[in-house]
Amino acid sequence: MNRTHGYWVAATDPDAAYHAVTGTLPLRGPDAVRRAVLLSDGASSAVEQFGLFDWAGLLDLVSTQGPGALIDQVRAAERDHPERLRRHKRADDASAVLCEFPSRS
Repeated sequence: MNRTHGYWVAATDPDAAYHAVTGTLPLRGPDAVRRAVLLSDGASSAVEQFGLFDWAGLLDLVSTQGPGALIDQVRAAERDHPERLRRHKRADDASAVLCEFPSRS
């Protein structure tokens, strides 16, 4: 954690912000972003660890059923496959925020 080829946690080291992956996407035109989901590592485990969805499927689930539905599925996967947790605890943090952007021409 907080080293090259690891992952960075800003809560323990403010320097982690300099290692953030950033980018921009258009909000107008034919390639405009219409929705996005922000995930903690525990919520992203639905794709990365448990293979419950691909990224598009995760976004569809959160868009139609809400972040709670994703968290419910992550918790079920953690209960069913405790050996796949990255840390030695019963459950990982799991947070999801859905962002929907209005259509603009």
